[in-house]
Amino acid sequence: MRSRVMTAILAFSTPAALWADKVPADFRAEFERSFRPKRTYAVVVKEGVPTTSIYGKEGKESSAHYSIDIKDGRWETSSGLLDTSQVSVDFLNKGEVMELDSTSYKDDRLDLRMVSVEAHKVTRGAIIFKTEKREPVATNFKFFFPFKVKGASDAPAAVKYVGEYLRPFPTEQEARAFAARMQGGRPEVTTPSRAGATAPISGATTTTRKEIKPGMTQLEVIEILGKPEKEVSFENKQRWTYPDLTIIFENGKVKEVRF
Repeated sequence: MRSRVMTAILAFSTPAALWADKVPADFRAEFERSFRPKRTYAVVVKEGVPTTSIYGKEGKESSAHYSIDIKDGRWETSSGLLDTSQVSVDFLNKGEVMELDSTSYKDDRLDLRMVSVEAHKVTRGAIIFKTEKREPVATNFKFFFPFKVKGASDAPAAVKYVGEYLRPFPTEQEARAFAARMQGGRPEVTTPSRAGATAPISGATTTTRKEIKPGMTQLEVIEILGKPEKEVSFENKQRWTYPDLTIIFENGKVKEVRF
């Protein structure tokens, strides 16, 4: 009798695990060909999606996020049992690149926790104790599919549905190149590889550091020089260090270049 009671309690307390079992394994395998945790980057293609620091409201967490429910292509703030203390600190930019941190399958719902590769300004405290600095942010996208998930054949429709908010790519460079084109930025300077490597296009190596000019965005700098060896944030500024130069950003744009 006691074992049956304990089983019932466990079943009630772990609904996510039970719901996840209802999702066919072949659907999960097929879907994760496009969205693989820790290996997929996605470009945000919708404007106005809220986000929050991964450190949470008090700055003491390490995996906080802002959750939204997406139903019939429209989003609204989640109101589940675990979504009671959400505080958005900013909004994701259209064209922003995010990394897929984790995936959760729940029957006809799919949760994608996305962490932005760009830091956002976060304000904490008030009056004389107020601080502002740039921190990593995350949003948990809960996609409610308008169809019953039955197997692998439903994966393309699921990828398309998710693609209305997040366009997936296997590498960060491919995602950034797409984002640059979408935003009317600089042309792609690398050849994407499905294996995750990138190779320079002929002539791309002639790009020089002198092309970095005040007013450029961080995305434009990365398109030319790639990711920096070191990043340091202080208030509304960031310092990116490369082997032969240092770039100072203010409010997300190049303020100074030091050779």
